[in-house]
Amino acid sequence: MRKIIISAGHGGTDPGASGNGYIERDLAIELRNLIVAELKVLGISALIDDDKNALKQTLLWLRGKFTTGDILLDIHWNAAANPEAKGSEVIVPEGASAFELNLAKEMLHCLTVFGFRDRGVKPETETARKSLGWMRPNAENVLIEVCFISNPTDMKLYQANKNGIARRIAASLAYFRSKN
Repeated sequence: MRKIIISAGHGGTDPGASGNGYIERDLAIELRNLIVAELKVLGISALIDDDKNALKQTLLWLRGKFTTGDILLDIHWNAAANPEAKGSEVIVPEGASAFELNLAKEMLHCLTVFGFRDRGVKPETETARKSLGWMRPNAENVLIEVCFISNPTDMKLYQANKNGIARRIAASLAYFRSKN
């Protein structure tokens, strides 16, 4: 059975993006914890990163914790100078596996079903950084950009639906965990 490892994007001294009175690190920790609680209801435990670790420490912590085929989920929020930018997207490694692509599409659906604009599943090369450390481990890697922290409508939608989002993501992770 696949292990599930969930990281709250950013952490430690790296707060990530901020907007509308929110800090990305805090939102990511909150959603990760909600997902983990929902997984526990389903009888599944997930490994989580330390809330004090920045990306470099999290990537070091991951060593030896997973095998090929385990699911690694990283949670983030998008931000833009234009407060009208909105929606959800999921990032996969360049040359993503069929499993990663299917998992990413499902993670995106877990968000868009609540009304977020579908910004698609994208390879890491289409991100601002072009290469993401989270995509390096030899596992099934996906990074979700829940919505735009800089968009007040996105943030209201997230706050109104965060528990439902966590339930859907947990149920989808449980389903994909059992797939060969």
